[in-house]
Amino acid sequence: MKKLIILLLIYFPLQLQAQDSEFNPPRWKNLSRGYVYLMLHQAKFGGGITYDYGFNKYLAAGLGVELTSFEDHLMVPTFIDLKLRYPTGKFEPYVNGQFGYNNYRVTYQYHYTDNSGNPATTNYQKTGKIFYGVGAGVSYLFKHIGVFASYTFRGYTYKYASFTANNNVISFPDDKPNANVVSLGIVF
Repeated sequence: MKKLIILLLIYFPLQLQAQDSEFNPPRWKNLSRGYVYLMLHQAKFGGGITYDYGFNKYLAAGLGVELTSFEDHLMVPTFIDLKLRYPTGKFEPYVNGQFGYNNYRVTYQYHYTDNSGNPATTNYQKTGKIFYGVGAGVSYLFKHIGVFASYTFRGYTYKYASFTANNNVISFPDDKPNANVVSLGIVF
């Protein structure tokens, strides 16, 4: 029995590896997609890359990272991407959801008058927090590469660090702006 199990454990990976050829690629290669794109994020240009593993022809999930800006400062969203696809020939319309972390850090100055009546300044930071996105798009697949266009509505959350001025703790509520993201790129 042990020999049969060992033989099966060796046989199946070899069988899967034998299927990995240009003429008969493994099924996951036909279902998974990589996306490289330029994006327009609230009238600012950026770019990104996402890779989605295809569980079947309708469902894919993966990871993404983008370089863009918010309020003229660098922002690097990293996220999990979930796509529901409906392939029809070479066209592949989809809806997607994103959830991730917004890597963003900006230092501001707070000006005030100290207890002695002198002007004073202290620094505080605004940093990224979580974000979500929902959207839709369509891919057109040639043979092994294609093009795509998509729209995503995003909701961001930014937090401010508390600081002390005149022995008082100053804090601001979270900032929660929304953004429209239009992406165009290649899919492979």
